[in-house]
Amino acid sequence: MDVKSLPDFRFFPYRVKYPSVEFQELLPTDNPLTLKTSSSWTYCGPLLTLESCNLPSSFNTWAEATVSGSIMPSLFSFLTYVHDFLTKNNQSHYWLTIRASKGSDEFDTPRWHTDDLFFSPLQPPINHARRQSLFSPITNLLKSTWTGPKSQELATQIQPSNPETEQYHHPPTIPTAQISSTSSNPTNWKLTTTLLGPGTLFIPAATNSLARATQQAAKTAARAADPDHICVSVRCVGCAMAAESVRAQLAVELGGHSIVQASAGECVFFRVGEDEGAVHSEPRSHGDRVFVNVVPGHEADLRALMAKWGMEYPRAWCVGLPLDIGEGEECLRDVGYDI
Repeated sequence: MDVKSLPDFRFFPYRVKYPSVEFQELLPTDNPLTLKTSSSWTYCGPLLTLESCNLPSSFNTWAEATVSGSIMPSLFSFLTYVHDFLTKNNQSHYWLTIRASKGSDEFDTPRWHTDDLFFSPLQPPINHARRQSLFSPITNLLKSTWTGPKSQELATQIQPSNPETEQYHHPPTIPTAQISSTSSNPTNWKLTTTLLGPGTLFIPAATNSLARATQQAAKTAARAADPDHICVSVRCVGCAMAAESVRAQLAVELGGHSIVQASAGECVFFRVGEDEGAVHSEPRSHGDRVFVNVVPGHEADLRALMAKWGMEYPRAWCVGLPLDIGEGEECLRDVGYDI
């Protein structure tokens, strides 16, 4: 399936298929899949070899601490489909996250949104002096948060405002964690599924463009109301409050739209970004839920993304596992694994 021909989102059923004989022993039994805790496991690198003995060791650490029952049959069935889909679209690397969540009321109010772009298209070079003139001092400071400069470099980035450029009142540039892609056509789409619990909610394709426009209007209004928190995301208390305001507004304004929901055994393809992304929300979930998110990318782009966060490539890690340290105390640990 060529992704260029696909709409904003589409559901694809995938069949249970075990890639090796060993998984005949892992057919569903009377022991259902349940969760011990909320946590996540992430891998960024070439497509995994779908054999349990070849998975990063951190996966086993995560699964043993998080899951009761075997997650392998359902996970490998999905990844078998994903690998075939990606290979047909000339992709051989991805960012894979398995997110296990205990039930809560966090999404009783839907969180309608489009996912942010990971990769921005390759742009032709522009005049550096012209580019610098477009940034206000506060924008330079916000940009530095995401580009990770050394402290001694910060002073050179924050320059006194220039009266000649102030008269144009250039709007501040929204800070971003995007990576400038090595390609003019980066892979700004993803594949997801739910192995346990309710599936993701989507605004139907027929009204998705209207929902995107509604989202953009809500974000623009929030940014105008509080320009010091223009990212409208969880960066600080102010930004979190702005994001929550947008969430509440969209819950009301999009509440009249019909909703479609992914079912068990369905892979969801959807585009990301405010211009073409599918408007969706996490479902209400008061029970255990296991969600799998796959972001494909060119190797150079994923390497740059990992390097931006100070991490090696390829790499696998888990987050949120409790670590007993005696006397009834516990802390949270991150378990990383360089491959």
